[in-house]
Amino acid sequence: MPARKKVRRPAKRTTTAAKKKRGTVAKGRTKPSKKAPAMRRAPKKKAVKRSARPAAPRAAAPTPPPPPANAIGFVTQHIDYTTHDVDAVKRFYVETLGFMESEHDPDFNYLWIRTGTSSSLGFMPPMPGIGMPNPVKEPTLYVLVEDVDRAYAELSLKGVHFEGPPADMPWGHRVISTVDPEGRRVVLATPNRTNT
Repeated sequence: MPARKKVRRPAKRTTTAAKKKRGTVAKGRTKPSKKAPAMRRAPKKKAVKRSARPAAPRAAAPTPPPPPANAIGFVTQHIDYTTHDVDAVKRFYVETLGFMESEHDPDFNYLWIRTGTSSSLGFMPPMPGIGMPNPVKEPTLYVLVEDVDRAYAELSLKGVHFEGPPADMPWGHRVISTVDPEGRRVVLATPNRTNT
């Protein structure tokens, strides 16, 4: 029989980390290693394909309301009318026209009616001592603002003349009053902080 040739198999490369683990590397030298028993590696697992699911939509963070688009901090518009028959006005606006959201304040005989998301009407008999009574057909433009004291200071600097400084009213608003160029009464108001 002919002699078999020894076939040299390439040595397995081991990483430095593996050598350190087995204690075969010390300060840059390699120790002669004792043959460690061969370790079997676990068979590789096949990657499982997952069905592609659409990502759940993230809840959008609530966005703050846009800042008021005006110089006085306008929030809502309310127009007050003088009336001599609150009951007849209530029947017409609430029952006939269908403005269902209304409140009646018996202390002042005052009727408030919401007409939109940022508008409302008010009706009351003339009250002695609270401004001059308006004719029945002429409204007062009653504008709720964020801060009536700030509006008073800023508008006074612009030359607007008011009947007086901001004053607290018995219905719970702090108000200032002026007139427009044609004589219509304009009231700016903020609910008193103690009433909110």
